[in-house]
Amino acid sequence: MSSESKNIQWLDTLRALATLGVILIHVSAPVVNMAFRKNIEYWWIGNLIDSATRCAVPIFLMLSGATMLGKQYELRDFYIRRLTRVMLPFLFWMVAYWIFRWSMLPAMSKPGNVHILINWAIQLLLNEGISKHFWYIYMILFIYLFVPFIAKRIQKLSIKAITLILLLWLILVFMTRDYPLSMYSFTKNLDSRIIGNLLYSGFLILGYYLSILPKHNRRTAIVSGCIYLATIVVTSIATYYLCIKANKLDLRMYSYLSINIIIQSIALFVWIKDTSISNSIILKIQQHISDYSFGIYLVHIILLGVFYRIGIFWTMAHPVISVPSLALITLLSSTAVIFVLRRIPLGKYIAG
Repeated sequence: MSSESKNIQWLDTLRALATLGVILIHVSAPVVNMAFRKNIEYWWIGNLIDSATRCAVPIFLMLSGATMLGKQYELRDFYIRRLTRVMLPFLFWMVAYWIFRWSMLPAMSKPGNVHILINWAIQLLLNEGISKHFWYIYMILFIYLFVPFIAKRIQKLSIKAITLILLLWLILVFMTRDYPLSMYSFTKNLDSRIIGNLLYSGFLILGYYLSILPKHNRRTAIVSGCIYLATIVVTSIATYYLCIKANKLDLRMYSYLSINIIIQSIALFVWIKDTSISNSIILKIQQHISDYSFGIYLVHIILLGVFYRIGIFWTMAHPVISVPSLALITLLSSTAVIFVLRRIPLGKYIAG
């Protein structure tokens, strides 16, 4: 999310879009879950938004590959940098989410003494990772352990060799498509979590691969944009028919490791890479969001929880209005929180 590579237009654009995409996923998912069998019009709105934004997490991983795998690292410096840039903010927000989750409990359910409180906190970590969106942070920290070694090897390979590796990765992803990945719990199916981490690491190599390919022309950007739009249509329609066939929600097409979402991620990556933006206002906004992306990711679930408690939810209006409005409010308020935190003493080390 946050990156050492700054002020490269297409990187900032992709990171800003991925940040907004993650927020839209978390705002639209309740529409998909709650409107099914009740209001098909509302459900389709949530389905289309979800289908358009599922590439957000792969894009974040691909950006990590694009910005990190082309460098040489001294191990000590690399791990110290990761500790200060990722781990310190994460530890701060872990505590913040523990407090938030405790505060959201009904009065009768709150742990009554220190021993019970500690046990509750430990169980929340082991069973849910404290907050479910933290799965990404645990996964990326695992992958970071191997980045210096992957970078050293990948830079010595030819384009053809990397292409072959990616083809093998796609075959592996396809072969394991029905394998149940457990990315939240640390107590159940730990082997599944490790396999998931390894499968997701392929996105880093994919991002590096696409970043070292030469920029193409306007025609390539247009074709890539059309492919991206086509994946939205395919994902949304396929999801609809899977749900109708199962007579319940079947959201496997939303999987970040599904072939349609991998294609969507490639298409958006190439589309943005091959497109230039000259509007100074847009450039400034996306650079600001890009710089704050890690902090926004960390804090936005707390804010969505607070908004829900005070009645600011997708149900407050037609989802065509409520979903983008809530996403924008969440983006702006998350940015404001990180902005303020960065300006208190030592806040830049914990804000994200």
